[in-house]
Amino acid sequence: MSMLDTAQCERLVRFARLMVPGGQGMPSAEAIGLCGDPVDEVLAIDPTRMEGLGRILALPGEIGTMADIEALAQRDASGFADLGVVLANAYFMHADVRAAIGYPGQEARDSSAGLTNADHALLEPVITRGSIFRPTPA
Repeated sequence: MSMLDTAQCERLVRFARLMVPGGQGMPSAEAIGLCGDPVDEVLAIDPTRMEGLGRILALPGEIGTMADIEALAQRDASGFADLGVVLANAYFMHADVRAAIGYPGQEARDSSAGLTNADHALLEPVITRGSIFRPTPA
């Protein structure tokens, strides 16, 4: 069961059609069908986006042009920001988009052989910086 109802999903598709049209070898958000599993995955990871997303999807008004979207964004800037985060993350997490940009996604690596030179280079600034956490009170 989707986290968005049918009306919310239809409205999200209208936003996505204009905001992520595709081209230059990239699929459109509408073509890959973000509503359902991709959006649900983003909202499961960051449920704090649901409230703002729900608000922007519930705002009355047409979504036929970018000017329409801009008018809605002016009425609820934080809801529009949540919509942007959800759409972008759902889009770039989709397998078709990852394939189009040549990114297979996060992959498990066998670390039994130890860290590589590249791993050490990534960790060096963190090690040099030192601890930045607060000690747990006794």
